[in-house]
Amino acid sequence: MDSSVNGGLTLARRDFVQLSAGIIGGLGIPGLFDGVVEAADDNETTTKSSLDESYLELGLIGMARSNGWFNAHLGAAVLAGYYMCNENRFSDAIVDSVKKQLDALIATHREQFSPFENVSGAIPFIEDVPRSLNAAVQGGLRAHGHAVIYTALSVRALRDVPHMADPRLIKLLCGHNGQIAQKTPSQPRVFSEYADTQAMIEALFDSLARFEPLVGRPTVRRPNFTHMTTHTEALMSLDAMGYTELAKAGQRGHQAHIDEPVPDFNPAEHPLDERESTLADIMNEDFWQDEDNQKQWNGPWNVKKNPNGYWLAFGHLFKVLYSYHRLIGRIQDKDKVALCSRVLLERCVNPEVQGG
Repeated sequence: MDSSVNGGLTLARRDFVQLSAGIIGGLGIPGLFDGVVEAADDNETTTKSSLDESYLELGLIGMARSNGWFNAHLGAAVLAGYYMCNENRFSDAIVDSVKKQLDALIATHREQFSPFENVSGAIPFIEDVPRSLNAAVQGGLRAHGHAVIYTALSVRALRDVPHMADPRLIKLLCGHNGQIAQKTPSQPRVFSEYADTQAMIEALFDSLARFEPLVGRPTVRRPNFTHMTTHTEALMSLDAMGYTELAKAGQRGHQAHIDEPVPDFNPAEHPLDERESTLADIMNEDFWQDEDNQKQWNGPWNVKKNPNGYWLAFGHLFKVLYSYHRLIGRIQDKDKVALCSRVLLERCVNPEVQGG
């Protein structure tokens, strides 16, 4: 990974706590959550530079116990937070801040993260999860690629803590894929098989870069860039874990996902808003200390009054940062990375952005 990007993420603990409240993008569904997640006491300190495996266990439990596939975001966020901290060279302060946010998330939804009794798993059971993905990737894109995203994260975690491959937990994880498989898939306009995983990753960045004309025009509706990114990383991970044919089956859905057209718009009808959305600007103390921003991030989501509210509960902060960190190291053109960062992160900077 580019050292300048990683260095830009070296924040004080308080800065990252505020970041956690603001960068969660993607889906906003009113009424899904009732409470507000708050960061744990910021006065506590730790010298740990990584998270322990209990977060893998809790993440898997949170995914499995989800009432329907959508709330599995919560457990997936915990898994992504664990891997994000353990495979990047973050400072102790950042890891501590991520831990506090994950702990707050788990505490707020403690019933969903309540342990199974007498857990007993075995490695062969893990393979049921990718097998259950087959139907969900056939024929095109379903549910923004969530079956792929969930499978990649959960299988990776199950391999690291195979004692969690309890048949009860496995059945519930497979059930999410089964629900998503029932949805009608969408198709790409033209399908062409990728030469390899690298070609797929480059196709994502090429797609994001097309939307440069929309940057600074928040009232122009745009696609869901967050899940395009996490979907791409998940297919990359499946291939890396040996599920090459399954990853290939997901290519049609991936191309449908990144195939969204750039909308035509009249600049006169969409005023320019020059709020910066680069990584450097987002990782800025003044931005994260802004009281108006904090008020938005800590309030309930409302499509008109607070479109950036309560994003933490959806879990997208950890999933998108985990995925994006893994992908940007595969792109040589750092100017393109910077541009795509602006496209991807603009929603975090400007809650008026329509989509993203």
